[in-house]
Amino acid sequence: MVIPSSKHTSSKPFSTSTVKMSDQDGPKYVIDRILGGGTASYDDIVGPGASESSTPHERVWPAIPPEYCPPSPEIENAVKEGYLKRVLTPTPLPDDDLQLMSDYLLSLETRDDLTVHVLRQTEARSQIGLVRRIRLNDDTRYNFKSRATALEKHWSSIESLTSESTPKEMLADRPVAPIRIELPDDKPAGWKLDLGETRAAEAQRQLELNNIWKNRCIKYWTTVQPPRTIGWVPLVGDAWKKVPRADLENGDLFFTPYFRPIWESFGMASMDASFWTDPSSTTEEEDEYRKYRSERSELTTLSLKMRDARKEHAKSLEFQGVV
Repeated sequence: MVIPSSKHTSSKPFSTSTVKMSDQDGPKYVIDRILGGGTASYDDIVGPGASESSTPHERVWPAIPPEYCPPSPEIENAVKEGYLKRVLTPTPLPDDDLQLMSDYLLSLETRDDLTVHVLRQTEARSQIGLVRRIRLNDDTRYNFKSRATALEKHWSSIESLTSESTPKEMLADRPVAPIRIELPDDKPAGWKLDLGETRAAEAQRQLELNNIWKNRCIKYWTTVQPPRTIGWVPLVGDAWKKVPRADLENGDLFFTPYFRPIWESFGMASMDASFWTDPSSTTEEEDEYRKYRSERSELTTLSLKMRDARKEHAKSLEFQGVV
């Protein structure tokens, strides 16, 4: 679970507690002591809570996180490039294009159109984390590890600033400044990554397929069941006293700016949608959708043969713990 940001931390119980889903009888949501372990009593921390009349009537948090929706047109170009996670692999083969990997990383370091929503829409951050542990005997030419470490730290600092914002600021997109401005000497002024015709087409197709998939999930979430919130984090020290106790116990905090939701991951939220048949679709439309899903899987997942080849090569270099 998430610990409230340090600017709200104090020695009081609520500073190290958050509201999470309960798997026991009683309140749907219980108070979790982050640092102390176990759960806390509503009587000890909340007491009677705020009056029912204090519940706001204007919705603050959406039912569906913005990053679970298709990207806006303004960020599509950056999102497309972020989808090509197979370019940045922690287990490169001898015939992999390391220069392309370096250029791809350079693009992420220098491009000025990255935003918070781009990072959340793609797996760029998690892939950069893998590159930090790249399995190369000699990393002195491209410095993948140090560059990936610096970039991950830079992006994490942006996210930490977002976590200290108001709900409106958290939901709004914001630019992510590049970690480096100057290009290497071997790159011309105004350099941009050239993926080549094949990879550019792959990125465009993956964007289209992901949008089809996300729109399908949105239809499921809006007609059957929205993504679950697995917890709520207080944003201010006296959040517990500003919200009716019944709302806390039910996890019904979408109308309050004093708690931030922790949604289940997109993978978990979309799982039920994977097996859902849209009752408004024809048999032919459902068959077409399954073809889209299969194509998307082929584009985004390394085949077993490719994974085995990379694993065996890494082992031949005497790297341990390769899976």
